[in-house]
Amino acid sequence: MTLEGLYEELADLNESEVRTIHKLVQALKRTRVSPLAYIEEMMNFQSVGFDEEKGVYVHRMLITDELKNRYKILHGGITATFIDTAMGSTVFQAVGENSRAVTLELSVNFLSPGMDGWLKAETRVVKKGKTIIVLETKVTDEREKLIATASSTFFRL
Repeated sequence: MTLEGLYEELADLNESEVRTIHKLVQALKRTRVSPLAYIEEMMNFQSVGFDEEKGVYVHRMLITDELKNRYKILHGGITATFIDTAMGSTVFQAVGENSRAVTLELSVNFLSPGMDGWLKAETRVVKKGKTIIVLETKVTDEREKLIATASSTFFRL
């Protein structure tokens, strides 16, 4: 693919598609310094912070048309990616930004379709050991409808 070929591909995009492409190009450039930037940008991923009252780390993502499947609902793989990203962010917040950890296991229960708007992930640290961290997450939509639950084990490197 040449730049000329890319320009030709872009020529007939509508305004919304151009905005999406621009956002993805900017995210791709940010991956040079932040490896998760592309995935997080696609999901409009946000770390909201720690809710002391509930004892959970809160993250959000926005459902967009690009993330929906053929049935016009949020793709299950994107839901799982959101949960895994929220859990990974929780690990780093709970044990320190300089620590390294990877997902060993992730189990997701899809309970209701994600249709539109913002999803919220509330993640609780169940056990924080020297090498193993166990987490649980609940994902709800803007109407507080439960979309998914998940449990995961992370391994500290």
